[in-house]
Amino acid sequence: MIKLKTNSIVKLCLSIVLCICFLQLPHVNADNISNNAAEFTISPVYSHEQKEDDAGYFDLNVKKSTTVPVKVKISNLNKNQDIEYLIKVGNATTNDNGTINYTNFKNKKDTTAKYQLTDFISKTELKQKVTVKAGSSSEVTVNLKVPKQKFPGTIAGGIYVERLTNAYVNEKSGMNTRNHFSMTLPIILTEQAKVKRIAKMELDKVTVKNGPEITAKLHNVKPVMFGKLSIDSKITKKNHTKTLVHKSVNNYQVAPNSSFNFLSSDSSNQLGAGKYTIDMHLQSGKRKWHLVKDFTITAQQGVPLTKRTGWLGISMVMWIVILILVIIIVGLVVVIVRQKQNLKTKDK
Repeated sequence: MIKLKTNSIVKLCLSIVLCICFLQLPHVNADNISNNAAEFTISPVYSHEQKEDDAGYFDLNVKKSTTVPVKVKISNLNKNQDIEYLIKVGNATTNDNGTINYTNFKNKKDTTAKYQLTDFISKTELKQKVTVKAGSSSEVTVNLKVPKQKFPGTIAGGIYVERLTNAYVNEKSGMNTRNHFSMTLPIILTEQAKVKRIAKMELDKVTVKNGPEITAKLHNVKPVMFGKLSIDSKITKKNHTKTLVHKSVNNYQVAPNSSFNFLSSDSSNQLGAGKYTIDMHLQSGKRKWHLVKDFTITAQQGVPLTKRTGWLGISMVMWIVILILVIIIVGLVVVIVRQKQNLKTKDK
């Protein structure tokens, strides 16, 4: 009887430990499933404005006061089911990790942009739905109405296609799992293709968060899209030369008339309260920019991250988990010892 109780307690404690461990595991979303299971493909249907027929995306040289049809072919690879799709058009922006997002749907125009892609499209065509028969294909058209007034440089965006009929049944568990499948085709517009435009990068502002974490907002103020951007950033005390925080990245891509945040973290806890300078060297090909800006860290912002997260840099959540595990183990040991003592007493 005593052995049974002990085993039950052990099993209970192990179950609690396993539950706590599972709480620490990263959550895996069904969106991470490979698009091999999407059961559809999309491809561009080129118009005569297309520069290269093998580009794999829309690269259009347009003329003012014209309407350019942008067609996307959606092929339903499922031979047994009709599938509904959502089609949306977005504008190109630059992500903070240095990649171009061709489907930003917020439609907030950059302050330096004369136009953005969605300005050329009617509201009814910005968002559409279409059902494609099983095992067949269908074309969706978005008409770009180029304004009378010429636009400089490049305008970029993309067509986003998402499968809406996407509920699947797991035969083994009987559970419905909603999977998200989408694909994007970039759209690049130029009107004056022979006119050479030069990119220009600016440092709009520097913000500080507790930690401290220093964020430099970099801004491409010209309608030029470019890549292979390298950034070398150094933070020093104001009017000093010793580098306290250094960060270097390569191969960033930048959308026309867009901004992004460049984050530098003080992992060595050298930035206390005071005045500092961020010195940034940017280069793409032969083009170079040198950007400098002063900023201030307050006493609260300068608190080291380790002091805010807990002792020895371990988060408070992890300390709570560790404490619970210790209590469980100690409790288990106490119960086992007491039961053994009771057993010896009965034997006597």
